[in-house]
Amino acid sequence: MNIVEKRDFIHSHLHQIDEKTINELYEKLQKGEILKEKLTSRALKSEDNIKSGNVFSRSELERRIG
Repeated sequence: MNIVEKRDFIHSHLHQIDEKTINELYEKLQKGEILKEKLTSRALKSEDNIKSGNVFSRSELERRIG
């Protein structure tokens, strides 16, 4: 079953799912959205740091780690 078929199957059966399962699905989707927002925010901050030259050279990084 491909992704479109799976989505169609889930969509057509949503009205039959009990509240517990709906809550579990909601929680999973919500966590995914939160993670996506966090990762997007980190990526944008990293891009800003690179553009502004706020980066470490390899030797600076090695000194900080070591």
